[in-house]
Order: sequence, then C-alpha cells, then structure tokens
Amino acid sequence: MQKYLLNYKLKFVGLVLLIPSFIIAFIRFYIGNKLEFFDTKVFAFYSYYLEKKFFVVIENHISEEIAGIFLLISLFLIAFSKEKNENELTSVTRAKSLILSFYFNFIFLLFSFAFTYGFAFMDMLLINIFSQFIFYILIFRINLILSKFINKQ
Repeated sequence: MQKYLLNYKLKFVGLVLLIPSFIIAFIRFYIGNKLEFFDTKVFAFYSYYLEKKFFVVIENHISEEIAGIFLLISLFLIAFSKEKNENELTSVTRAKSLILSFYFNFIFLLFSFAFTYGFAFMDMLLINIFSQFIFYILIFRINLILSKFINKQ
C-alpha cells in the first residue's frame, strides 16, 4: 500500500491549501459575499442557468469553484500522504479506516436521501463530495492515536 501513497511532505502542502479554501468558502457561503475579483470569463464544457450551453465561454463568479478545487486537493493530499514513520501497523490502520469511512459515508448518504428535501438535498450532495475524505482523515487519525496509545501500554 505504501507505494501508492504520496510523499509525507505533501501533507503540509495540503494543510496550507486548506486555509485559503476555508477562507474563500467562508466569505462566499457563510457571509454570502461575492468578491468582484472572482468575476471572470471561463470556458465551460457544460453550463445550464437559463439555457443549456456546451463548449462556450461564459461570465461566471468562480469563488465556489476555487474553494472547491482547493478543498478537494488539500483533503486528498492530507488523506493520501505517507506518515513520517509509515510502517505495517500504519498500513493496516489505513485500510481499516478507509473501510470504516465508506460505512460512515454510506450512512450519511442514506440519511441525506431519507430526510433531506428540495434544494437542501443539493447541499447534502455537495457536502458528500468532501465527506468521504473528511471521514477517512478523522477515522484514520483517531485510529492512529489509539493504536499508538495501546502499543505504549
């Protein structure tokens, strides 16, 4: 499993990218402010506001896209970078954490389908893009701490 993981130094890059993604997302979604310098023309494979458009240049506010891309990249780097001292126990912990994170995410999706309606469901789908990474990172960190604590005793 270790040969598929990224260099452990990339975890720091992921943590650094996490900061601007949270700031941009906070300004855009929590405060509700659309900063003007994010208004620009972009190439779109597919756009659907009032009409469907394919392979066109459109005027768009890109703060949502920048926050999402930064957040996705940062979570990926944090989740799949090696630990400084990666060993067999860490690999087993990774595998168990990945399986558990799928279970948690599956339950999250089931509850989303069962109890979320209207446009709020779209928010749940948006959250689900990131929730798999978040569940994995949290479960892996908790399991890593617990395994080190148990091995010390």
